[in-house]
Amino acid sequence: MKKRILALLAVVLISTSAFAVIKELVTADSSLVKVGDGVIVPIGAEVKDAVSIGGNVTVFGKVTGSAVSVGGNVVLKESAKVQGDAVAVGGMLVKEPGAVVKGSVVEVTAPGVGPAMVFFTSGGMVKGLFFFKLLTFIGFIVLAMIMVVLFMDPLGKVSGSIETNLMRTFLIGTLAFLLFLPVIFILMISLIGVMIIPLWVLLVGLAAFFGYFGAAHLLGKKTLNAFKVYNKPMMVETLTGVTLLFLVGLIPIIGFFVKFFAALCGLGAVYLTKFGTK
Repeated sequence: MKKRILALLAVVLISTSAFAVIKELVTADSSLVKVGDGVIVPIGAEVKDAVSIGGNVTVFGKVTGSAVSVGGNVVLKESAKVQGDAVAVGGMLVKEPGAVVKGSVVEVTAPGVGPAMVFFTSGGMVKGLFFFKLLTFIGFIVLAMIMVVLFMDPLGKVSGSIETNLMRTFLIGTLAFLLFLPVIFILMISLIGVMIIPLWVLLVGLAAFFGYFGAAHLLGKKTLNAFKVYNKPMMVETLTGVTLLFLVGLIPIIGFFVKFFAALCGLGAVYLTKFGTK
């Protein structure tokens, strides 16, 4: 569990420094994540996951997990072996003859993103606000993909917990939310408690962050099932859920409460599953 929390913290650091100075992250389980640069897996090399945000992912060797690019291409050379999924968002997926992908091959095109960004940054508060929301949405899409790649099984357990215990997860999440500030006040009584406050805030923040994406996955899965679309990759289901929550969030007041409900359910599910480890 400690390892998963540390890895999740790394994902949060990536999100808060998006489009900034973070260039590369090599996780403890040999996953390779780069921001603003390409990822290359040479012949003979083996990594768990290969993820690039704003660059290409080129695989000559072996990826035991998934190969994912956001804003770039995924190029699988003839010697490439990907045991998980190969996903390209906003780019192309090129698979040379001989390349092996045991999971799903997903290519999500995003035409017109460049012109749209120019339009929405050309002035005006309304355009600026919309652009901010658009950037937030893109950021959540990127984070959702990273979460699925790095935490697929735990995320699935959190999602499953919400599905089977909706009211219980909501009540536990609500209780955790209501106890957040009182616990801080109690910790302020002693010097040791004051030192623990940042850890408490970090733990609850990570739990809510993780749980939100678990709730998004369940929402996406149920929505696709409602349209008689079944057994889609977890990546597709999660991105569908994140997109729906974003669209609902645009509705004043109602949108806020829907997203807040999802976050509380996710928070409760994270507690019940011990960050998806149970």
